[in-house]
Amino acid sequence: MFSLEGTFDIHVHASPDVIQRLGDDLEISRKCKEAGMCGIAVKGMQESTTSRAYYVNKLLDGFRMVGGICLNYPVGGLNPSAVDTCLRTGGRIVWMPTLQSKFHAELKGKLGKGSAGLYYYNPDRSTGITVLDDEGTLLPEAKEIVALIKEHNALLATSHLSPEEIIALAKYCEQEKVKISLTHLGWTPEYNMALAKEVIAHGANVELTAVTFGGYTHKMKIGDCVDFIRVLGREHLVLATDAGAIRFAQPYEYLRTFAENLIIGGIPEQDVRYMMTERPLSLIAE
Repeated sequence: MFSLEGTFDIHVHASPDVIQRLGDDLEISRKCKEAGMCGIAVKGMQESTTSRAYYVNKLLDGFRMVGGICLNYPVGGLNPSAVDTCLRTGGRIVWMPTLQSKFHAELKGKLGKGSAGLYYYNPDRSTGITVLDDEGTLLPEAKEIVALIKEHNALLATSHLSPEEIIALAKYCEQEKVKISLTHLGWTPEYNMALAKEVIAHGANVELTAVTFGGYTHKMKIGDCVDFIRVLGREHLVLATDAGAIRFAQPYEYLRTFAENLIIGGIPEQDVRYMMTERPLSLIAE
């Protein structure tokens, strides 16, 4: 059995949320700690999770929950003030918009809605959040957010932006020397090998999740993940779960199964461990 000792899951969902999750921050964190993990990052698509992380970390010795902010409409979208407050109170990750991105609405035909009844309220006349203007140039507020992330040596995560937006951000982060991670690789056909190669060429990290390659999202299989790893190289990749939905296993169970399936698929155990330990920890380091 793959040992989870020292592993860190950089992409977890927990309660409180607008839908039921597998457990709250403390419940999920305790299970992960008991399994040997050193920490998790909790993504709340409706709020900053930094205060939640603060209290979990007071209650659990030897374990670290990391918080951050996801720039959907509930926090004001591309809101530099919300980002600044999150980072100054300990947040380490700024996720771009998910269900309320313009690309998500165009791709799924629904703004603010996901699967299993998940939805977020859209303000009147909302068309979705984008980081680009009509000419394809990064908006001033997007650049301001990147500057704040740089100031705190935090991580920018791309979430559900379009490939064009992701590439524009990757190029700008390369210029500004800011850490950036392409998330949800394989989530949609547009999130493919070519996109991963392009952002890596601009210094970006790529996140591969158990949810995407567990046969749930767009029927991607573990063999597809093995191919991504072999082509892209472990030094550019992080392995996470994106777990927390009640239809999935607990994050620690999902992470272990993900690791074991990759090893069966031919990825060396030391490479799998590296992408679950050193790589994610380097991205959230202060």
